[in-house]
Amino acid sequence: MLPKPKSCEGCPAYGDGRGFVPDELVEGAPLLLMFQNPGDAEEEQGKPLVGRTGQMMERSFFPLINVQRGEVSLGNAFRCRWQHTNKLPPPDKLRSTLEHCTRAHHRVPSGTQAILASGEVAAQAMTGLAADFSGWRGYALPYSPGRLKAQTFVWAPSSTEIPVLVTYHLAFMFRDPSAQVPLKADWKKLLRVARREWPRPFPRVDTGPPDAWPAVAAFDTEFTRETKTLVRYSLSTPERAVWVIEADELTVLPVAPGSQVIMHNAVVDIPHLERIIPISSIRLDDTMYAHAVLWGGREPKDRDDPHGGVAFSHTLNYLGSLYGQTNRHKHLDRMNPVQYAAGDALHTMDSWLGMQKEFDRDQASRRVYEDFQRPLLPLILAHRAKGLRVNQERVKSSLQELKESQHGITLQAHATIGWPINLNSPAQVAHWLYDVERAA
Repeated sequence: MLPKPKSCEGCPAYGDGRGFVPDELVEGAPLLLMFQNPGDAEEEQGKPLVGRTGQMMERSFFPLINVQRGEVSLGNAFRCRWQHTNKLPPPDKLRSTLEHCTRAHHRVPSGTQAILASGEVAAQAMTGLAADFSGWRGYALPYSPGRLKAQTFVWAPSSTEIPVLVTYHLAFMFRDPSAQVPLKADWKKLLRVARREWPRPFPRVDTGPPDAWPAVAAFDTEFTRETKTLVRYSLSTPERAVWVIEADELTVLPVAPGSQVIMHNAVVDIPHLERIIPISSIRLDDTMYAHAVLWGGREPKDRDDPHGGVAFSHTLNYLGSLYGQTNRHKHLDRMNPVQYAAGDALHTMDSWLGMQKEFDRDQASRRVYEDFQRPLLPLILAHRAKGLRVNQERVKSSLQELKESQHGITLQAHATIGWPINLNSPAQVAHWLYDVERAA
């Protein structure tokens, strides 16, 4: 074990003064990968990311960013193991320990264009983010060690700022193997972040209604939870034109037959949409339904269901982290309601366009969406309005039979592949295994 340098004295983690693991910095490398704390292999060798997590990183994640060890900077937020264990400092000492270690040892090498914050502690050290870590996974914050810069707008980095992409710690995959889907999406995004291709600057927002309804538009509403009273609505087009219209400026707009309106969780937006345009002659689509067809799974709260799938979320914040072209906006509901509303429409459109590429790859899932999922919209709306008669016993028995069949097939696939991959879409599975995992 390496001795700790004099600058470690006074730190709550100083202990016996041994076990220092310095960062491995490469001058001129465009990427700095920051993790949480060393393990026992790192402590023994005095080098970061040489244990189980580091081996997996080099084998499965370095190919995603086209680097080898020595071509990328590596570091940890903590440069030693708390009392030579894998535990983090206790809550009452974590912040002071992190501040001391950052102040004494953290340095960004020359040429760094982007930082990956792998895990909550790394995100806190690099950006000051101390809450809502999971909400920021897949999004970027400005480099600001130890102190979070106020986020009152949708941020995109300037030429002088270093973006920090927030993601899960790689070791999270050992507890939840399904996490490698968003994790690998984040790592693949990292090169775009370094090249300043993502996130794109937030577009200009028009605050008055358009002259006519766009032929293709994403539509979203903000309303009071208690009374469902409309507050404002937003529109976005594939060309990234954006409108946010307050409820007191609501007017009926002309719309061409065959126009397409895309929503996220459409059943809550359609009652407001009907006040603006007639919907009988237009096509209605739902990004939440489309994502459920392509990726399936259950929300994390249902993970204990023995027949549950992989816990992929279908929230707009999650979809935006995968498909969105602009940075996160969901934290702005009170600080910047116009950009919040505009961001909902933009990410709905971005998600729809991204999933069309997946549907192009998987026509079977497209047919499921077109023939079964999308036609549910009018049925659900009718049920909400007046109820529907259903043979409940027949539905229950059919659902149970389907769940048991799915469960058996899923277990066979998981045993073959080695981790709980989603099986909703055969083409998605093939793309993931052969194009992303490069399994053959």
